[in-house]
Amino acid sequence: MKIVKRILLAVVTICVLFLGIIYFWGYKLNIYLVPPSPQKYVQVALNNMDELGLFTDSKEWVETKKNTIQETSNAKDYAETIPNLKKAIKVAGGKHSFIEYEENMSKKSIEEYIKPKAEVENDIIVLTIPAFTGSDKEAEEYTTILETALHKKIYKSVIVDLRGNTGGDMAPMILGLSAILPDGKLFSYVDRNNDLEPVTLKSGKLNSNISTIKISDNKKIKKVPIAILIDSNTGSSGELTALCFKGIPNVKFFGSDSAGYTSANQTVYLYDGSTLQITSAFVKDRTNKIYKNVPINPDVQTNNSKSSAIEWIKSQLK
Repeated sequence: MKIVKRILLAVVTICVLFLGIIYFWGYKLNIYLVPPSPQKYVQVALNNMDELGLFTDSKEWVETKKNTIQETSNAKDYAETIPNLKKAIKVAGGKHSFIEYEENMSKKSIEEYIKPKAEVENDIIVLTIPAFTGSDKEAEEYTTILETALHKKIYKSVIVDLRGNTGGDMAPMILGLSAILPDGKLFSYVDRNNDLEPVTLKSGKLNSNISTIKISDNKKIKKVPIAILIDSNTGSSGELTALCFKGIPNVKFFGSDSAGYTSANQTVYLYDGSTLQITSAFVKDRTNKIYKNVPINPDVQTNNSKSSAIEWIKSQLK
């Protein structure tokens, strides 16, 4: 009997410890013993912003956190807290941070998938790179269109048109263009402790394991002039794709300053399915220039970026 009691006591102790861990730290894994109250929901969101946000060492954040707790103290459901959390996340993570909630996500889910284009004009292959948010199958197709065009078509130079590319998943963009990108470090993420996390390309794969996309042909296309077109609507992953080309000798940027969302967001899931998209890192390009949500400046400022790019390409091919 003593052995049975000891076993039961051990089981009870383990269960209590397990439940205690879930109660105090389960929010980190979005695990709860009971549905959180709106106030607990807010506290969990603020805790995650506190841990990940780039700007949480400021007095403004301390005040914002305090005000958010006070202003949501009488909230009766999660939806009531969203306006306050939307304000708070901008303070914690900056302009690139945001919350995706039910209404917002339903609108996003009906966004149309737009395929990239590849057209040859006078020995120049013009690659139009739109924003991408889609399924794995669509990501494969997006990548294949670009990869196939670069390997199969006949051309002497390249224009990568990122104008209007507001972001999304950067993997299909980068991997689709991998034939004209050198293997190695593309850029690095820099967190608030100045720790670096490089994003590298090797044999048609990104080191960050953000994609299962497979490249069928890893052959590199070298020594062709490459013009990158950007504008004020080139943002987020569109900007990071552009930065992959910074510091490459045969590349020149044309257009206007980009949108200035040069940073990386981390996704945190909340109890109701909403997500926090918290900016947790800035970006350093291969020339060691750091971008802290500032625009990419083109080498040539122009309202006629494609025409200017063509003129430059002609001068390079003489």
